[in-house]
Parts: sequence; C-alpha cells; structure tokens
Amino acid sequence: MDARLREGIRLFNSGRFFESHERLEEFYLGAKEKDKPFLEGLIRLAAACRLLRDFGEVQGPVRMIYQANIRLENYQPTYLSVRVKDLISAMEAWAKRAEADAGAASGEIPKIRLRRFFFFG
Repeated sequence: MDARLREGIRLFNSGRFFESHERLEEFYLGAKEKDKPFLEGLIRLAAACRLLRDFGEVQGPVRMIYQANIRLENYQPTYLSVRVKDLISAMEAWAKRAEADAGAASGEIPKIRLRRFFFFG
C-alpha cells in the first residue's frame, strides 16, 4: 500500500480530517486513472467529516457522504486493502442517523478499515 494512502487513512481514523484530505489528495494527483474515483470517494468522506466536526454542518456533509459512497460502489468489497463494502455500510448508517437526528452526527464517525492478510506456511 502506498505510504500516502496509509497515512491518509491513519489521519482519517484519528479524526484529523483536514490533514487526511490533504494527504489523500497528494496521492490522487499521481494516481492511476482507474484509482481516481476510489480516491475521490475517500477524499470526499474526509471533507464531509471535516465540515461536520469543525463547522457543525450536517446536511452538506450527509450529501457528500452519499456522493462518496456512489464513487466507492464499484470498488467493493475491497480495494487497495480498504474494506470498501464495510466502509460504505458504516458511513451510510451513520449518515442516516445524522439525518434523523443532527445530534447523532456528533457520535463516533466510522473508521476506514483495512483488509487483514493471513499467511499460511
């Protein structure tokens, strides 16, 4: 996995959404065309979470999450070691809770989970 992608995910999972967005964007600029929609989805998620956490907005970030999920759909179940199917499900459930109750949006933002590798000898 590219170090910029790994760092972007680490920053996202630690709640540093602006920094995550920046690092993922760096990776995006040199990425292969086939990876770009996937990365756009991750970047959009980071931006949505930043708007929510830093500015208290709910409606815009929720729309951005749904748009990000559309970008990520074609990369299921796993892509570049990211558990995309799980990420889409978790973000959609979180967005629905936020839509129903803006106070719920301040709850735990889902993490980006990676596929685990098992080696057998």
